[in-house]
Amino acid sequence: MQATAPDPARVSEGWERILAALRPQLPSEQAFETWFRPLRPRLVAADLIELEVPNLFFVDWIQEHYLNALSEAVRSVTGGDAQLRFAISPELEVARETNGHAEAAAPPLAPLSPSHPETWGAPRRPPVVSTLEPRLNPRFTFANFVVGPSNELTHATCLAVAESPGLIYNPLFIYGGTGLGKTHCMQAVGHAVLERRAEARVLYISAERFMNEMIFAIQRGQQLAFREKYRNVDLLLIDDIQFLAGKDGTQEEFFYTFGALHEAHKQIVLTSDKPPREIKGLEERLVSRFNQGMVTDMKPPDLETRVAILKRRAAAYGHELSNEVALLIASRVRANVRHLEGVLVRLTALTELGRTKITVGLAEEVLRDYASADAPALTLERIAQVTADHFNVSLDLMRGKRRTSTIALPRQVAMYLARQKTGLSLSDVGAWFKRDHTTVLHACGKIDQVRERDPRVSSALREILERLERP
Repeated sequence: MQATAPDPARVSEGWERILAALRPQLPSEQAFETWFRPLRPRLVAADLIELEVPNLFFVDWIQEHYLNALSEAVRSVTGGDAQLRFAISPELEVARETNGHAEAAAPPLAPLSPSHPETWGAPRRPPVVSTLEPRLNPRFTFANFVVGPSNELTHATCLAVAESPGLIYNPLFIYGGTGLGKTHCMQAVGHAVLERRAEARVLYISAERFMNEMIFAIQRGQQLAFREKYRNVDLLLIDDIQFLAGKDGTQEEFFYTFGALHEAHKQIVLTSDKPPREIKGLEERLVSRFNQGMVTDMKPPDLETRVAILKRRAAAYGHELSNEVALLIASRVRANVRHLEGVLVRLTALTELGRTKITVGLAEEVLRDYASADAPALTLERIAQVTADHFNVSLDLMRGKRRTSTIALPRQVAMYLARQKTGLSLSDVGAWFKRDHTTVLHACGKIDQVRERDPRVSSALREILERLERP
């Protein structure tokens, strides 16, 4: 006896009742319109619900996020635990695109089982793409990176990671101010890995783009493809990870991506403007994961390193920079490498347009036009005053005899920064603070020891330096 075809009117009515029961359980109206309004019922019975969906990604997303809610709605309408079955309907995909629900066609889907050409009960993963665009800047290699005291630890760590990705320092977390070379060093790891193994899957991306791609994938129902992209790389490089602060959904997605890569011994390199503990709005579980690897910082380059950077960049542009000109620019521009390059680019452009040589006079002219070039001169007095203002103490107390912790720490920080930034001797710094050179030596040693493990000290040093470097 041939089975009777289901009555379309009854199927539609039953599905509308299920939707009415489901709607209040969803987190938003947008979720309802995105994931359930496009579906079309094929059968609604006490023991079986068949639904047509636009593509495989709908199946994946519904089963992962809304299966319990959908099952509960079905149970409330049918009175039993009906089996849910999904079927691809190309017509629905076309309808979604025509109505503006999709911005582009979905990627090719995995073939369906020959024995069940239309229906299945579990999502299938699409094939992993064999090639990946790493998005690396060709200039950002180790060969073009100038090493100095401010970045030598980070440089050495990146070299070690490039030689043995996924085996040591995983994750590698690099932090520091703007324009100090974090992105350069990170991408140099990617270039080195590809040089050793051309087939390696390397991907560089900013945290903001990661979030935007995730949102786009959700809107198009391609969450599975998004995960396949990020969880099947050998080396993941993510810039400005602090951008994820406060964005709970993106943090959750990245947490599972991080876990999948780490468990597979795939290398992760991250950059930020702050160490993990100081990124407000970052989930504790991510902070813990970041700290389980290697955390290293990049500081503003010293005078010698700035001169070396200028000379190397000038040579890359086809110009020779005299020591006098390089010292002039490096002494005026201390904030970051990006500012150095900005001055140099303008200087070389002027010489090429005017067909003149790079002279001290021309450099002076460019520096005057470059927003006064940089911050005021770093004197011991200015360092001490900015430090005192940061800790809300007076200079008189810092130079006095009191040894309480509220005075001793600012005094030690000021001594440390004075030695780092002015080139004054231990005796000169001690004399200004009315101490001998051994006190300054002790202060510098103590700050150098605690700055990495004490968030208060590391934060104070960074904020004071940033203020000192402002024009």
